[in-house]
Order: sequence, then C-alpha cells, then structure tokens
Amino acid sequence: MNKNKPKIKLTFFNLVMSFFKIGLTAYGMAILQQIKALLINNKWLTRKEVDEGIAMVQIYPGPIMFNLGTYCSYKLKGFWGSLLSAFFFLLPSYLLMLVLSWVYFNYGSVEWVKPVFLALEAMVVGIVFHVFLDFGKKYITNSKAATIGAVSFLLLLFHINALLIILTAVILEFIANIFLKEETKTDEKSEETEFAKEIPGKLSKRLTAIIITGIIFIAFFLIGIFVHTKNGILLFSMFKIGAVAFGSGFTIMPLLQQEAVITHHWLTMQQFADGIAFGQITPGPFLITSTFIGYKISGLWGSIIATFGMFFPSFFYTLVVAEIYNKVKKNKWIQRAIKGVMGAFTGMLAWVLLSLGEISLKTPSLFIWAVGSFVLVRYFKLNILWIFLIGISAELIVYFVN
Repeated sequence: MNKNKPKIKLTFFNLVMSFFKIGLTAYGMAILQQIKALLINNKWLTRKEVDEGIAMVQIYPGPIMFNLGTYCSYKLKGFWGSLLSAFFFLLPSYLLMLVLSWVYFNYGSVEWVKPVFLALEAMVVGIVFHVFLDFGKKYITNSKAATIGAVSFLLLLFHINALLIILTAVILEFIANIFLKEETKTDEKSEETEFAKEIPGKLSKRLTAIIITGIIFIAFFLIGIFVHTKNGILLFSMFKIGAVAFGSGFTIMPLLQQEAVITHHWLTMQQFADGIAFGQITPGPFLITSTFIGYKISGLWGSIIATFGMFFPSFFYTLVVAEIYNKVKKNKWIQRAIKGVMGAFTGMLAWVLLSLGEISLKTPSLFIWAVGSFVLVRYFKLNILWIFLIGISAELIVYFVN
C-alpha cells in the first residue's frame, strides 16, 4: 500500500462534500483541525500552504474558519470551488439554526422551555467572560491597547455607532505609533507562493470572478443608500457587520447587539442572548446567529438575506486578498490597523458582557450556571456544546421532577 497516496482524491465533488461534512460536524476550533486534516492528510495542500492561509485570513474581516475554507477551496478549484465549498460549509448550520429559530419564535413561550433558555442565557455569560479574558490576554498587552479598549467601552456605553468606534480605534493606534515611533517587526524572508505564479489564463478567469463579485459588493452599498424596506435594511445591516468584524465570531457580538437590539430593536436583549446560545450549539461558524435575527424579522426570506449579507463580504475579501497577499502581508500600517481594531473589540466585548449579565443573572441559581460554564470551558476545556447539553438536561430534569 502506498502511504503517500491521498485517502480522498481531489475532485470538485469530493472537495465540496468534504466541507459539507465539516460544516455538519465541527464546532469551534475543531473546525480548524478538521480543515487542516482534510487538506494535509489528503495531500491536497502542504502544511506550509495551509499555515500561510491561516496567517492570511487574519489580516482582513470575517470569520477565520469560513475564510480559511474559502481560501483553500479557491486555491484548489478556483472561484466555483470556493463558492460551492463555502455554500455547503454553511448549509448545515443554516438549516439547524432555521429550525431552532422556528421552534423558538413559535414555541418559546411554552412553560417548560422557559427554564431551559434562562439556563442557556446564564451559561452564555460565563462563556463570554472566558472569551473576554482570552481577548484581553492576547490584545491588551500594553497601556496603548488598554486605552483603546477603555475608550471603545466608554463610547459604546453612550451608544456611539460601533463602526465609528472602530474607526476611532484605528486612528488612535496610528497616532500612538507616530508619537511613540514604534516599529512593527516582520519576518524579512519573503517567498512567492505557487498560487501567485499561476498562468495568465487562470489569473484572467479569477479576476473576472472577482470583478463580478465586487459589483455585488458595491450593490450592497447602493441598497443601503436607496432601499429602505424592511429586508433592504436587514441586508445592509448584516453586510456592514460582516464587512468590518475581525477574528472569531465573538468579535461580532458588540456590532450585532448594537444593530439588532439598540438601533433597530429587532430583538430584545433576552432574545439576543438566546440567539448567541443557538449560535454556540449549532456546528459551523458562530456568525450563523445572523440567521436567527433574519428569521425574527422576515421569516424564511429574512434568514436567507441576513445570512447572505453576513458572510458575503468576507467571501469577497478572501478572493481579493488571496491575489494580493504577498504584497500586503508585511505592511506595517495594515498590521497596526488590525491591532487597533482588536483592542476596540476587546473593550466593546466588555460592554456586551455587562449587558448580558444584567439581563441574564437575576437569581442565585443563574449565577451558578454562569460560574459553572466559565469554570468548565476555561479550566476543564470542556466543549461548549457539552456544557449547553448538560445545562439543558439538568433544567429539564428539575422541571419535570418538580
């Protein structure tokens, strides 16, 4: 038996179905491990190429795992491979969230459901606290970052538009670096990837696809300016968030909360907390919470519009950045802008944590659920899905026994 032979042959169908399987079964960081195993073990890409992809998808907005899958599929099978892989990667979590949204908004008032959602909301607080500490450790590494985080927290406290807060953070980062004369360290070695060396014919086809996708991207801005229907506003709101949110899905919570709860009043704070919980218990990207919001506003069509608006920007960014990555990856201004954005998101996440705690932690038992989920996820490294299942099972047992 040839050990060098791939387990799965690289065909268009196998690539798309492999990402469908990952979207159906993987949660959180397990998505990254499954993507790496798929690509490296089958020798579709080298470890170095995958690692380069992981580095690349962190320099522009969008959910990292979704962007990585899109990038690798684009590298392997071009535009249509990336489009279909992205679609089938999202499809399982979209369908599951659609079902949960239907149950929630039609049967959420049923008596035995209430204690389950109260427990879920409390556990979300504990998990968000864990994420906040991780963000603080990673991004608040000096007084400059701490100042940006604090300013962002205070601005959001006074309901300043989240996009303006992000812009403020980037400006503060630039100003601080100019006055402090900090230098961003980069690796001087530069290697052109095989992707950058592809023949002109293929490059031409990719650029055509990027131009068409870019036209759709611009059309979203026009919708925001000229279309003020319920679905038009929904599409533009999700598009704005998907266009600026860096990192993991948790960075999007402050922006999502401001749009859905504060600005448009589509959800109550309690419904928002439940939507976050659903985003955790469904496989695939956490940002599938957008489906929940869209369903609340406009049913099935709303769920499709919100999901498309949320994920399309990062899909477009991936196509563009894949072509120019070697030219921009070491640009010090881009690296500084990202630092400012992540510092801002950390401060904004603190505000989300306070908002969730205020609405969710109303009894001692709910505090116990919050603390318990925090301890289990942070110190015992228990999968978030199992934490939620434990909470749901315990609340149902207590309810039916009593």
